Amino acid sequence: MDAKPRKITLLTRIAYGSGNLLGSGALAISGSWLLFFFTTFCGLPVFQASLIFSIATYLDVIINPIMGFVTDNFNNNRLGRKFGRRFFIMIGIPLMLLYPAMWITGINFFYYLFTYEAFEITYTLVMIPYETLAVEMTDDFNERTYITGYKAMFGKVANFIAAALPGVFFTLLGKNSPYSFLATGVTYMVVMMLALTLLYFNSWEKPVSEVKSEHVAGLWQNIKKLFVDIFSTLRNRTFRWHLGMYLFGFGAEWLMTATFTYFIVFALQRPATFVSELNSLSSILQLVSTAVFMIICAKKGFSKPFAGALGVVIMSVIAYGLVYVLHAPDQTMLIVAITVVFGLSTGGVYYIPWTTYTFMADIDEVITNRRREGIYSGAMTMAGKLIRATIVFILGIVLTWLGFKEGATVQSAPAVDAIVGVLVFGVCGLAILGMLSAFMMKLDHKTHKIVLDELDRIHGGGSMDDVTPETKKTLEQLTGFKYENCFGHNNVGYQGK
Repeated sequence: MDAKPRKITLLTRIAYGSGNLLGSGALAISGSWLLFFFTTFCGLPVFQASLIFSIATYLDVIINPIMGFVTDNFNNNRLGRKFGRRFFIMIGIPLMLLYPAMWITGINFFYYLFTYEAFEITYTLVMIPYETLAVEMTDDFNERTYITGYKAMFGKVANFIAAALPGVFFTLLGKNSPYSFLATGVTYMVVMMLALTLLYFNSWEKPVSEVKSEHVAGLWQNIKKLFVDIFSTLRNRTFRWHLGMYLFGFGAEWLMTATFTYFIVFALQRPATFVSELNSLSSILQLVSTAVFMIICAKKGFSKPFAGALGVVIMSVIAYGLVYVLHAPDQTMLIVAITVVFGLSTGGVYYIPWTTYTFMADIDEVITNRRREGIYSGAMTMAGKLIRATIVFILGIVLTWLGFKEGATVQSAPAVDAIVGVLVFGVCGLAILGMLSAFMMKLDHKTHKIVLDELDRIHGGGSMDDVTPETKKTLEQLTGFKYENCFGHNNVGYQGK
């Protein structure tokens, strides 16, 4: 933990990126297929199946901030000083055995609730410290942009694997066999174990000597500090707009993912194997688009590329809806063509928010004069899971209300219309809110450099009275605070001794 600063190499980028094989891949498989699996092969009513997602995720909303708090304070004990945050990545490797347990048929509601919640907790256990590593490993804007770019690109590799694996096992074991899903779960478990092992041995954190201890005595004070710090992140103006980008942009993608399988199978009456093929194609294209967005963001910032990507998403889902409504000829070719356009844009929707996130702790340091990477990771992941659970729950209610029947190969006209309506109007509505948030978020390469330079100046003993007008204006715009109230001259966050 006290080693000299290390250089980020190609292996470092690959190892860091590979961690997202868990982050994106596991969610891609469960997002695309688990609700379908529960309702089609496990005999669960759609309301119960969606309730599993919601209950588990709302419980996990509590776990996320706790995990962020724990990782920020982990070096206060001997285990933390020896292993750092990466201790949780290490113990997460064997816990990946939980993943295939979700894909077993013939058991009751409470088993599926328990296994899903157990894996969600394991996911949080690993992903909260993982998300902080990019901030820990380098302060350089371009290095962070590229290292998170590799994370996003591996996310697309994960999406491709997640999309292709079910199709492979549909072919080998039969598209109507539940064992196709179990085989997918076992195979992807091995992938995640290997990826986390590579990540653990090729990542690092700031030396303990550079990390300011925030040890708090007493259980009550620790609980108070946890909740005060979590909610204090919302006082960071840039983080608020960034959260809007993340929640509404990802929300549009999550709703698209949860609805798309039903749209293809029940609205267009195509086989489930076609969904797998489309998801595989989209993942390949997202990998390409992520590489392009990585270069664009390093030069142009985040707001305009993100809004442009969401604009293409809106056009794509409208086009999907028109194919169904107009009963267009050659529907298969049209759907493939739309998926190509969609895949070339959606890489930016996934990549940009998680890249922008890595700069939030720097702006927070201007406000609080503290380093709180784990708190921001916990707050962001908590908010993301909260909206994902809400989206899936509402989808389940809408489909149930309009007559969706579990286990049926054909659905009623109102149920199909509901699927199409949610796909078009729901995704477009969320995407528009994400675009508006992006235009309000002012962080880019230039403003981040101003932040770092001012942090260095103040921490080097410089006076706040000597700030330049440009720096003062930039910091006030990013933080939402008057400059004289920055650097801890406020009541943001826990104020204990």
